[in-house]
Amino acid sequence: MFITVNVLAQTERQQWDRVSGNLLFYHQAEKIEGSPFLSDKWLESSVKVENGYVFKQVSLKLDIYNNVFVFNRHDTAYELGNYVAEVQFFPNFPDTSRKLVFRKGYSINSSINNTKFLQVLAEGKITLLKYYQKETEEYTEYGNAVKFKRFNDKEAYYVLKEGQYKLVSLTKKSLESLFQTQYAKIDAFLKGKDLSGKDENGWIEAINYSNSLIP
Repeated sequence: MFITVNVLAQTERQQWDRVSGNLLFYHQAEKIEGSPFLSDKWLESSVKVENGYVFKQVSLKLDIYNNVFVFNRHDTAYELGNYVAEVQFFPNFPDTSRKLVFRKGYSINSSINNTKFLQVLAEGKITLLKYYQKETEEYTEYGNAVKFKRFNDKEAYYVLKEGQYKLVSLTKKSLESLFQTQYAKIDAFLKGKDLSGKDENGWIEAINYSNSLIP
């Protein structure tokens, strides 16, 4: 099985592509504690490919460790081809009012290039992006000299403004630095919605509000 309590991470991979017909499989060789996925459940999704066509009602998982989307075919997990441009998850399907949007095409630095998928939290003149990572780390247990491996979750937030990317921490001070002279208006808006500006929801609301003010 691809998913177990101790996830088996691949050391060898081939690609299966609907266009070319080439098969991709996961060669499982190493035990790593935890899950490589954003969610262990298969989520209803829509998939937009580079030519603009959208495939609807596709069950997918996001493999954060490898930054790829996988689907189930005959009890085997396969990777979506590199022609995929955007994926939208609908966690409460058939209710599609809440969605998680993942898109590639953002060239931020040497590690996050335009082939990496990031979550788009807010979009407009100012865009807020979230980059998920799962790194592996070794650890030992008391009285046992054997070294084990587990996934370590990391997240990073980037703001895209005027063509420039900036790594940000979700604090009020960073929010004030982002909006500068406009911050008083943003702060009043957040207080009216009982938001602090110190977390993801506050930043999303602040940036969406700011984008609505920009002609």
